[in-house]
Amino acid sequence: MSFARRQPKTLSDRVQDMVWPRMGWGRVLRYRLKRLLRVGGSPHAVAAGAAAGMFAAFSPFLGFHYIIAALLAFVLGGSILAAAAVTTLANPLTLPLFWAASYEVGSLFMPSHTHFSAAAILEQPTWAAIEPFLAPLVVGSFVAGTILGLVIYFPVRALVTNYQAGHLRP
Repeated sequence: MSFARRQPKTLSDRVQDMVWPRMGWGRVLRYRLKRLLRVGGSPHAVAAGAAAGMFAAFSPFLGFHYIIAALLAFVLGGSILAAAAVTTLANPLTLPLFWAASYEVGSLFMPSHTHFSAAAILEQPTWAAIEPFLAPLVVGSFVAGTILGLVIYFPVRALVTNYQAGHLRP
C-alpha cells in the first residue's frame, strides 16, 4: 500500500483516536464537512441525505441506523452516501446523549410516572425493565430527529450550492 503506516497503530492508540483525536476535534469536523461537500449530486440530494442521516442518528434501534438513513434518503431523493456520512455521528460516545435528549423530548409528549434509571436497567436488563421507556424514546427520537434533520438541511444545501458554484474553497 502506498499510504500505509510502517508501524500499525496499536489498539489503545486507535481507541484514543476515537475518543480524542490527536489532531483535535476541529480538524475532524472540518474533514467530515469537506467529505460531505464533495459527495456528488445536486445540493438538494446532498442536503436531503444529510437530513436523513441526522434523523437516523437519533434512532433508538441500534444496528439499524444506516438502513434507516439509506431508506429515508432514497424516499427523499437524497444521497445515500451523504446519509451514511452524517449517520456516523451516532457513535458510542454520542448515542447516550442522543437517547437522553430523545427520552426527554418524548416525555413531553408522553408523560410517564416512571423515572428513567440506567442503573435499574443495567441491574435487571429485561424487557419489563426497558418497556416503560421505549415509547417515549421512540416518539422523542422521531421528533428530535425530524427537527434536527430540518435544521441541518438548509445550511448544508447552502454550503453545497456555494461549493459547487466555486464560491467556497474545500
